[in-house]
Amino acid sequence: MNKTKIIILLIWFLDILWIGIFVPTLPELAKYYEVSAHSISYAIVLYAFFSFLASPILWQLSDKYGRRIVLILCVVWTFIANLLMSLSEIFIVFLIARIINWFTWGNISVLQSMLSDISKTKQERMQNMGMIWALFWMWFIIWPILGSLLLPFSIKAPFWFMTILALIETFVVLFFLEETNKNKVDKKININPTTTIIRFLKEPKVNLFLISFFVLILSFSMYQWMFPVFLNVKFWIPWNIIGYIMAWVWIMIAFNQAFLLKKVWLKYFSLKNLFIIVNIAIFILFIILSFLNYFPVFLVVFYTMVLFAWVVNPIYAWEIVESTKEHDRWEIMWVLGSLQSISMFIWPSVSWILIDKNISIFIWWAFIVFINIIFLKKIYRLLK
Repeated sequence: MNKTKIIILLIWFLDILWIGIFVPTLPELAKYYEVSAHSISYAIVLYAFFSFLASPILWQLSDKYGRRIVLILCVVWTFIANLLMSLSEIFIVFLIARIINWFTWGNISVLQSMLSDISKTKQERMQNMGMIWALFWMWFIIWPILGSLLLPFSIKAPFWFMTILALIETFVVLFFLEETNKNKVDKKININPTTTIIRFLKEPKVNLFLISFFVLILSFSMYQWMFPVFLNVKFWIPWNIIGYIMAWVWIMIAFNQAFLLKKVWLKYFSLKNLFIIVNIAIFILFIILSFLNYFPVFLVVFYTMVLFAWVVNPIYAWEIVESTKEHDRWEIMWVLGSLQSISMFIWPSVSWILIDKNISIFIWWAFIVFINIIFLKKIYRLLK
């Protein structure tokens, strides 16, 4: 493994550590700042919204001016944001820090581009992408636990830890990372992130898949980010337990992606059947979850739902990418990521309005999935 790849993976490693740490802090942050569960959801909503705006611009800037200079901007901005979150005693200052933190998600696009730059063959490129996402899922398992271990020291202990990591990352980028973009492109920067999405939505081969994918992930957004607050509000689960519950969620996701996907889902079911099975199973499980008040049973059903839910990303991504022209595949992958960001700033805020009014959020999610099932007849015809 060459030096540049090792440094890129190290930066990626440092960059993703804070994501899992942040999640278990949500219930305690609501108490610390004396705000409602709905208000604390804005910490996710604002970050998702601004990362959606920033990511395509940063990607284009790295094509034009180089990856390294853009990455330096990202990591310095991340350090400032984490420092502000660590020091803030006022909730509005904390939210401003989250807005500043919008550049963090841009790091991921730039780092992926850097790995693509140094890959000499298509096979090496695929291996490199697999490596960084393996790291991504591995640390999603470990760091919710770390967040729970840090919280007893102080509500801000996880944020100070994130600040130290951001500082280390800044030094690594400044002193050890070399430029990988040897073919800079002098092009006009498109600041409208919706242009590319709209363009693909006009393409008949992929538009139904994109709409169906968006509808499904819209129903998943809460448990990916706001589930800790839900557990605390609904079942009074203490924050020190929530980190371990979240770790098991990511263990199951990793097990699903690494083992079940190949050994079960794709082995025993056709892609056509998977689209139907996954949608109907999620719909039924959401309805069951809406009526469960006994936490152990709720958790078993919820984990079962997670296994089905995390088949969605790969089967939709495969079909969408395969239906896209080869030179458009990087853009369509960005579109898929952008749709996930959009879902993150739409649905968490809506979910907590429902929670505040004591309305079952799972029934609403089931209704959204039911809307998606309506698309399945047309999608089934398009599948090869």
